Amino acid sequence: METTKKLSVLLCLFFTMNQAISESDSDEHMATFCNDSSGNFTRNTTYNTNLNTLLSTLSNQSSFANYYNLTTGLGSDTVHGMFLCIGDVNRTTCNACVKNATIEIAKNCTNHREAIIYYFSCMVRYSDKFFLSTLETKPNTYWSSDDPIPKSYDKFGQRLSDKMGEVIIRSSLLSSSFTPYYLMDTTTFDNLYDLESVVQCSPHLDPKNCTTCLKLALQELTQCCGDQLWAFIFTPKCLVSFDTSNSSSLPPLPPPSRSGSFSIRGNNKILVGMILAVSVFAFLGL
Repeated sequence: METTKKLSVLLCLFFTMNQAISESDSDEHMATFCNDSSGNFTRNTTYNTNLNTLLSTLSNQSSFANYYNLTTGLGSDTVHGMFLCIGDVNRTTCNACVKNATIEIAKNCTNHREAIIYYFSCMVRYSDKFFLSTLETKPNTYWSSDDPIPKSYDKFGQRLSDKMGEVIIRSSLLSSSFTPYYLMDTTTFDNLYDLESVVQCSPHLDPKNCTTCLKLALQELTQCCGDQLWAFIFTPKCLVSFDTSNSSSLPPLPPPSRSGSFSIRGNNKILVGMILAVSVFAFLGL
């Protein structure tokens, strides 16, 4: 009877833990920026109505595509908006992310005429100014691992720079692909670790501005976090990330899949979950 109780507690903890990991993977809020310099609007005005229509449309369209832009209204009441989901997240994840983002951006930036919100799987933006084809790198946000690269990862900095540079150049040729400018590359070094490189631009950028955006983002990311196990930067027009894993203790990575859910922190969180599960087993004496 005692063993049965322990097993029930373990299963409850296990499923609760997995649910929390799954929810956090798709709903990680990174940052919200409300632009004060663009001024405010008054509630119950035409601009307010147009903004609500735009955000609702973006939320609905995220069920069908990983990128969408829209303009509503005329004159001073015009609102431009867009969302961008990371290239290999599935439609369900994209829709959930954009839906949360449109709700939170309206809540966090009440009455602001311009705002942008970043999640781990998507970004949403609106403005009273046309911005789609303009190169911008601010405001941006980044996350990185708390764990540094092991000393055994020889020449990691140079390899990261070379590989990411190659991926950026290749991505600029993908402006007309199914997912424009999105590219994931996984390369194994010294049979010791895999370097996963991901880049993506907003489809409205031309190839030259896409390349420039990615290079500037990479420069900022390597300056802050180039010695970490993983790092990710999201800018208004592009994103760059890298991730490492120990290939000597893990099976080969599967090829990228458009139906898969992308999360740089996914492997780390699963590892934490496994450690917690082992600890629970030990605590329960099983």
